[in-house]
Amino acid sequence: MGWLGTVLSSATPRRQDHVSIWSVTSRDAKTFFCVAGTLWVAALAFIVHKSVADSPVPAAAGARGIGDFMLAVLADFGNVGIAIGILSMVVAPLANATGVVLMSLYQAMVNRLVIPVIEAHKAEGREEVMEEWRAWNKRRLAAEREGRQFDESPPGESVDALS
Repeated sequence: MGWLGTVLSSATPRRQDHVSIWSVTSRDAKTFFCVAGTLWVAALAFIVHKSVADSPVPAAAGARGIGDFMLAVLADFGNVGIAIGILSMVVAPLANATGVVLMSLYQAMVNRLVIPVIEAHKAEGREEVMEEWRAWNKRRLAAEREGRQFDESPPGESVDALS
């Protein structure tokens, strides 16, 4: 197997990379469970609300007991739960792919807009530091020419920086 086989085999999910009964890849598992869990809770709440709203008043004749109520909720939720699981299997990879695209766009924007500004400020900072050193060196050479003692510390090595 050449280098292409190595690259393609690592990019393609293997059967053992899948988790849960929903056969979701481990890369998409967190997104799948977040999407599915949120939708399952919302669907269950809606079905319970609908069942409570549709049930007759407890004092009325023909009112259902709690057991009948729970069976009705579970019967309604069974098909919805499976549909949510299947929908989440489709949405999770799409959400992760969208996240990858958005992160790539963000990184491209940072590379194009932010990094040049940072580099320009670094260059300005380097120029300012070089200017401080040039001025210090001019004062040092002038003192040396005049025969004076030059006891000024170099830029960046001031007394304040040491304390």
